[in-house]
Amino acid sequence: MTKRLHDAVVKHLQEQKHAVELLSRAHNVTPKYVNDMIGSQTKYHTARKIHLTNALIHAKAKEMNSDQPIGSRYTLGELREMVAEDPQMKNLTRDEKTTYVSALREHREQKVSSVRANNIAAARDVLVTTERVIKELDDLRVRTGTYATVYVVRGHINDTIQSTMHGTDNSEDFWEDVYDSPMADVLRQYEQWACTQNQNLNERDSLETVRKQARKLIVQGLVAVTGKKDIMMNYNNYNTAIIETYAVKLVGWPQGVKFISPSNIGTVGEIRKLRDALKARTCYWAALTPAEVKLHTAELDACRSAGQVVRQPRKKRSDAGVARKRKAPPTTGQAHKENRRPSKKVKKNSSAQHREAPKSAEFIESSDEEEDEGE
Repeated sequence: MTKRLHDAVVKHLQEQKHAVELLSRAHNVTPKYVNDMIGSQTKYHTARKIHLTNALIHAKAKEMNSDQPIGSRYTLGELREMVAEDPQMKNLTRDEKTTYVSALREHREQKVSSVRANNIAAARDVLVTTERVIKELDDLRVRTGTYATVYVVRGHINDTIQSTMHGTDNSEDFWEDVYDSPMADVLRQYEQWACTQNQNLNERDSLETVRKQARKLIVQGLVAVTGKKDIMMNYNNYNTAIIETYAVKLVGWPQGVKFISPSNIGTVGEIRKLRDALKARTCYWAALTPAEVKLHTAELDACRSAGQVVRQPRKKRSDAGVARKRKAPPTTGQAHKENRRPSKKVKKNSSAQHREAPKSAEFIESSDEEEDEGE
């Protein structure tokens, strides 16, 4: 039966290949274009929901396989049996179930967005992902007639990623017709710009880089929620200068991270935790309702009445209290004298002192009569 099925499949593929060639010649297209139309269906599926059973198996796999070499690790079926026979994984409380599920969710998020271990792994990841994206866009073009352009470039001069460009159908003509530049020139300029950002695998998650990202995300969110482009974040007087003044609040600040300026957070782990929360919008700016603003003002008034410092004063100058000399403002005459250009000294000539210049008439009459005669 297996032999007959194999022969039938081979015969069907040969017939299909012949039919594709006939279609390509009849419609003046390539056989690849016809094959793409035949196999251009995409199967969409959402990420599998996290269940307690999967979370328990993940925890057991982490416990049993973490120290095992590849090839000697327990299979999925064996891990299921271990979970079923483990008395500590039965009759769990609600908090224990939440902990297992949260651990699996965090593992999946890290697996999707974690940085690759080296440039070779990163280059392989880019190649495979780019090929998949390009195929999806080509199939989408066949199904819906959409246009798309993809540019993928390396982010650092030391990366081994191969820069790639792709345009569905005749998208390449757009860059030459509108911008008078072929796609290859745009790709090269894009790569040059990206390499000036100096963010390779080792540098993009450095302490200073992540600090800068967190500061930018916080200020951008504050500008968006208040509508004020020149607003500045104030951490020392956050309750008064931000919440009380603008009726907005930063919600979801990560636990374990002190509420201070990102510039003063000293560990990469803490600042990355804040940055990731801001990117995922689990930490975000929210506008307060009038009732919340009134309640916050009442709490501040209660703190003031109790003698607590609600608003920290500005730092004093190091020479505060010391008399400093001030320059007296120049008088009007002195100001004119200072601003006036120095006059050039005239060289004295003894003979010129005795020479008298010819005197001109005190009044000069106009020649109206001559003008009348000219008219």
